[in-house]
Amino acid sequence: MNLNLSDSRPMHRAQQGFVLVAVLVALVILTLLATAISTTSERAVQEARQNSDAFEAEVAMASTRDTVLFMLNTQRQTVGGLTIDKQVSWSAGEATAIRPTSAEDSDLPPPLPIGNEIRLDGTTYKGLNGVSFALRDDGGMFSPNWTFELYRPGFFTQLGVPPELWPELEAKRLDYQDPDDLFRLGGAEAEDYRRKGLPPPSNRTLVTPLELRHVMGWSEALKDLDDAQLVSRLTMSRNLMVNINSAPPEVLQTLPGVDKDMAQRMVAMRQPLPFMLHWQFLETFKLPLDELDPIGILPISSGTLQLWHNAVGPSRLLHWTLTPSDEGGRPWRLDYTLVLPRDPAFNQTSARTIPSPLFADPGTPGR
Repeated sequence: MNLNLSDSRPMHRAQQGFVLVAVLVALVILTLLATAISTTSERAVQEARQNSDAFEAEVAMASTRDTVLFMLNTQRQTVGGLTIDKQVSWSAGEATAIRPTSAEDSDLPPPLPIGNEIRLDGTTYKGLNGVSFALRDDGGMFSPNWTFELYRPGFFTQLGVPPELWPELEAKRLDYQDPDDLFRLGGAEAEDYRRKGLPPPSNRTLVTPLELRHVMGWSEALKDLDDAQLVSRLTMSRNLMVNINSAPPEVLQTLPGVDKDMAQRMVAMRQPLPFMLHWQFLETFKLPLDELDPIGILPISSGTLQLWHNAVGPSRLLHWTLTPSDEGGRPWRLDYTLVLPRDPAFNQTSARTIPSPLFADPGTPGR
């Protein structure tokens, strides 16, 4: 029997070549799988780290929020802001004059500034574990629903609204909130909103400043203000006056006779020492107002608290109202919370340190 070995060699070589290609393909596949697994693992680790950072930031913001609200309910407020660690200041003779003569008399000291208060004018402070925060009382903001009529022209002028449109905007704001369908002159009711394809009026008092954009005509009037600017200037609380110690320049410009330069001077002047007397303030700036006009120097019992972590996430702005007289309730109420885009200016803002153990680093002795 004769075997032709020469005929089997090409087949053998073909088989070897096929095996080699298969091995190479398998190696490539294994390499790709290993790369994919490595990339997926790195991504999973990175996502886990980001989730952990975000969780820690949330915890730090919640801790800072509750600490600030606790202080708002337990610490005195002066013309300078929120006092720290029960520090008080007495003027000459007032220590004796303030002594109670009966059980009904108050023994609270006068609201003179200490000098190290937490300001309620939007100043940035260091909170807990990488969080910064800023407080502003509602007295330092303009309330479209309640602020004294004397200040409305200055508000509309800043927005660039022509005087002939002021009554129309006010009528539309009132129609949006009242429970009936009766038209005011220049106003708008549900039928007008339907014709323009807009959501109907809420027929209730506005809850947040951002809701003002839903009122017909107001969205255009407020178009030059982003959400962060809007909530830093406007409030829906029942506030009739302007707190000259906490209002930003834009709100100070609602006062008759106050322009941009004068408002900046007011802010600069109150930094070392807050305004303590109405008549001195009016006399210093020669304003066409009198002492009976609604000008405030003390914070009121509601405002906003803005929080952000210095490394991650957006900022949160919540509106608080102190409710110490609510029987059976909490000493404060959170009216709403807004999530706002992170402001790039946060990274350039220098945050002040609060000299209180409540805001000390976790490793600080005695914290």
